[in-house]
Amino acid sequence: MRKSWTFWASALGAPAAVATFAVAATPLLAQSASPSVAPSSTMAALARHVVTSSPDIAAQRQQVRIAEARLQAAEAGYLPTIEANGTVQRREIDIKNGSTANDARYNAGQAGIEARLRFYDGDRTYNSVKIAKAELEATSAGLDAITSDTLLELLTSAADVHLNRKILEYSQAQSEAIGEQLRATSRRLEFGEATRTDEELARARLATSQAGVLAATEELGVDGHRFRNVSGQSGTMVPPLPPLAPIPSSLAAAQKAALDNEPRLRAARLNAQAGKSGVKLAVGALLPQLDAVSGYDYLTGGAANTFTGRYPDDRSSLYYGLELRVPIFLPRDHAEVRRARAVRDQRLSQTDIALRTVAEDVASSWTRWQSAKSTIIAAEAAVAATQEAAEGIKKEAVGGNRTLTDVLNAQNELLSARVTLERAHRNEFVARASLLAATGRLDAKAILDGRCCGAATIERPGMSALGRPVAAGAGKGPTDPSASSRPQMSSLGSAPDRAPDRPTDGETAAPAPTGRPASSSLGRKLN
Repeated sequence: MRKSWTFWASALGAPAAVATFAVAATPLLAQSASPSVAPSSTMAALARHVVTSSPDIAAQRQQVRIAEARLQAAEAGYLPTIEANGTVQRREIDIKNGSTANDARYNAGQAGIEARLRFYDGDRTYNSVKIAKAELEATSAGLDAITSDTLLELLTSAADVHLNRKILEYSQAQSEAIGEQLRATSRRLEFGEATRTDEELARARLATSQAGVLAATEELGVDGHRFRNVSGQSGTMVPPLPPLAPIPSSLAAAQKAALDNEPRLRAARLNAQAGKSGVKLAVGALLPQLDAVSGYDYLTGGAANTFTGRYPDDRSSLYYGLELRVPIFLPRDHAEVRRARAVRDQRLSQTDIALRTVAEDVASSWTRWQSAKSTIIAAEAAVAATQEAAEGIKKEAVGGNRTLTDVLNAQNELLSARVTLERAHRNEFVARASLLAATGRLDAKAILDGRCCGAATIERPGMSALGRPVAAGAGKGPTDPSASSRPQMSSLGSAPDRAPDRPTDGETAAPAPTGRPASSSLGRKLN
């Protein structure tokens, strides 16, 4: 009995350590939450908050402002320019081999104002405006792309948190069930009804299950921090997954929508248009330039930067006319034309790349969505069948027709089926969100209010019945947990209620079951 008490302490201590580790990871996420921002209760409200507060989106929004300023600068080329200048000098003129007159030392002052209006510049202003408009629209498309990527990352991280929370709950339930089986097997070993191999096998499965709990806790913590990085909200307060806007009815419709709306493809096309206008802009530098010029100058004392000496009277002049500039040999401008043509060709190639990438993303998202829907149907059938099989194996193990290995394998298959179903639900949701993003339709309006798939709250699943005896008062309300401090013995270690009936005359005895292994002599008590 001393050995038995030691085992009970070790079997109860390991799950407690796992539970302590799993619970301890939660405050880390809670402490990392931003205290200045109230958590959002719905994903739609959180998405609207992320669009206005995300630093990535804010940086791209500033880039749009830069593009707007460039457009204003380009449009200013249509307006006239007015420039004023003035000069004040003290001049002392040294007349060589001559007399020094009184007008050799004087103060000279000159002021002028000039207005210039460009009539023709080789369409450089026109093409500059076209380039600025295309770049502004491309930058706005880039803002839509950054917003779509951020919202997709928000939905994906939230789905991963919900998935790993479910996996952790299922893993904890399995670990508790295997712990009960281990304790029941130890009891049976004391009475010689189990083998040392059964006990060690149950202990190994318990350790493996605890490792699975730790791995699920780790993944939950990582995904929680990733969710906080995107949303600014603690990973312990993830809203339920929301319903999304309708997706196209077919792959062809999705591809057509992507060709018209996908933001990166729109940005690539607009950049290609800017590249074409850039070539015309560079060629315009080789064409003549015609300006209308008008101005007024005022001179006092004497002319600056001349040797005429002091003027007896102040004077002014008004001028106006046309100014023509004809380029003849400008090597740098010719090189700029070659560079602009190379940029144009590069952006046309980038448009082809973006077109192929968009088609691939749409097809991949559509395929994943279809596959996830089929997987959900198959996984639901697998969970129902595996649960029924697990219940049957448990009952057969009580009668000796199944071994402990069969029971533990059934537990693993049930856990795997449940995890597969939860992962399929996660993949279906993420695939729909990815399809909306690939077609250019994922924005804050595409995330609707409510809960996805009619889900209410995430509840902890019931413990697997494989390691838990059926309560006598099941269905009559909860029992008092303080009634028994010691865990109840699993039905695997309990004796049959009554001995099997003896065969009557004329009947043959049923053969003894052979599926149950013989008891090992290591666990038998000496007479």
